[in-house]
Amino acid sequence: MAHPRLGPGDLVLCAGTLPRVPLRARAAAAVAGGFAGIGLWLPDRERAHAEGLSDADVRAIVADNGLVVSDIVAITDFGPSFRGGADAARNPTGLERRAYDVASSVGATTVTVVEGPGAPLSIGPAAEAFGLLCDRAAAHGLDVAIEFWAHSAIDAQRAVAIVTAAGRPNGGLLLDTWHAHHDLHADEALRAAPAGSIRSVQVADVDPEMVTDYLAATMHRRRLPADGVADLVGWIRLLDAIGSAAPLGVEVLSDDLHAAPSDEIARRAGNAMRALLAAARASPASACNSGKGGT
Repeated sequence: MAHPRLGPGDLVLCAGTLPRVPLRARAAAAVAGGFAGIGLWLPDRERAHAEGLSDADVRAIVADNGLVVSDIVAITDFGPSFRGGADAARNPTGLERRAYDVASSVGATTVTVVEGPGAPLSIGPAAEAFGLLCDRAAAHGLDVAIEFWAHSAIDAQRAVAIVTAAGRPNGGLLLDTWHAHHDLHADEALRAAPAGSIRSVQVADVDPEMVTDYLAATMHRRRLPADGVADLVGWIRLLDAIGSAAPLGVEVLSDDLHAAPSDEIARRAGNAMRALLAAARASPASACNSGKGGT
């Protein structure tokens, strides 16, 4: 079944920006913030059911607010398959089955897969496993995006190598600017990736304080665009330069931000993203005149 797909001019309110907000209020906040879509975490469907909503109710809430569900995040139990290759990846994992079920129930377009910390993966077996994952997802009309991060078994270079070797038309990458900022080779890796590889984007700025506990900072200390030290203008320009067709999500996991009302969070996030895009996509002359640059 074909699902509506957003493009690079569309903004997505990622689940991590409003992680504890009920679905109906999240959809209303997305509209208030000027977003075209929302992303969901795998448990969000169960939470919606606990709120008394059926799958039909969820779809109606999304549609009635003029929204699209972009990503379902994330398949996190695929590590043994990545390491074991085709033999280990012959059958879907539990979370993979669940991701297809959730995606089908809400009309999502992409499922993401992420691997935790550990020894770097061997490209050959990982590409075999990823290819089989992509084939199964394709039967559901879904793309698959690998989320890389610097301290994971899959950093940017390995993620690109896996996607390239797998060679599946629905397989690609998730660029999370928080993680890319901390990966010294992310820029060059993405520039070398096959055309059309970016399937999902999550934007957040980076706290200027030194990160001593990476995972804790990832989950609690992100910042809204232009409120930190990451070169977000540079990342947006890179996406444009490589022809990314993915919508632009904002994922700000921040204890400070989450204390605000949901509509206020969404408005601040939407305004921050629009200001970022205006700066990144300004003509060279206007960028010079405004004192804004970027890579």
